[in-house]
Amino acid sequence: MLHGQFLLTMTYYLWNLPLISARKDRISRKRKRKIRKLAEVLPVTLVQNITDFDKVLALMEGLKEISPPTTKIASYVDPNDRSRTYIHEALKLISRVRTKAGTCHIPLLDLDIATDEYESDIVFPYIKDVAGILGVGSGAIVNSGKSYHLWGLELMLKNAWYDFMYNALLLDRIDRRWVAHRLKDRQANIRVSPKWGQMPKVAYIF
Repeated sequence: MLHGQFLLTMTYYLWNLPLISARKDRISRKRKRKIRKLAEVLPVTLVQNITDFDKVLALMEGLKEISPPTTKIASYVDPNDRSRTYIHEALKLISRVRTKAGTCHIPLLDLDIATDEYESDIVFPYIKDVAGILGVGSGAIVNSGKSYHLWGLELMLKNAWYDFMYNALLLDRIDRRWVAHRLKDRQANIRVSPKWGQMPKVAYIF
């Protein structure tokens, strides 16, 4: 389990519009202004104990779809009607947490395994083995609606988290593009709000 006191950072923003962290010498002034404006309209909720999840639920209830004419950012395309795009807000968990010992990360992975591809008695042991290879001894397998996510239940120090992410790039059935983007962000994020009308649910804990 996650040990000690820590702050679990939650943020919500438009799907596929990641918060960007970059060194000052690698980002333009115009881009900095955009990021500052973005930060002003994207609320962040810090979670330190179980009662703080009331704030998360309140944010979840306030998520809304956005009128397509007002934005150029599309969340996803309806597989049954490719001409129809959905644009909405999403709530995501951020891997980076603050502890008394310093900054740590929750190990998170987006797996390239469809929920209807294999029976659970085959896929869950496989994901558990993958987690073990990556140094995650205990975790939760989350059904995101269309595919699985992996949540580690023990915090990792910064360098260990980078090793975890780089090693994940070498394995099959990992969304490598997701991993690459998260490495560029210097933190991972995983959706916890509904998509396709389905709320992510814990399917298995090991």
